[in-house]
Amino acid sequence: MKSNNQEIDYDKGLWQFTLREFLMAQKLAIESSIQEMLLFTLSQMKSEKPELSDNIGIDEAEGVTGYKAKSIYTKVSRMEMPVIMRGRPLMFSRAELLLWMKLGKPKVADWELMKRKGEI
Repeated sequence: MKSNNQEIDYDKGLWQFTLREFLMAQKLAIESSIQEMLLFTLSQMKSEKPELSDNIGIDEAEGVTGYKAKSIYTKVSRMEMPVIMRGRPLMFSRAELLLWMKLGKPKVADWELMKRKGEI
């Protein structure tokens, strides 16, 4: 095998391979296996959609918004963040939090006004 672009002759015996040919054959086999595993994993992920609950607690809200718990409690108390249930534990709607962030994080009063006007 003179360059990396040439095909490997798998008809000859393993003992007849040069070191470069052997390493190239090994690399191609590994790449092929990895590609097959990735395709299989992607097909499994597409067929199995995880069931995400829309009602989430403070821990998941931290992950959705990127805020720490203390900041979330502060924003809720200042009415800067939409919430389903106040107090402890706080309950949020995942869909509302994502939409709230997408719309630029408006205050709750502006959020409610947008809902009433039918903008949301």
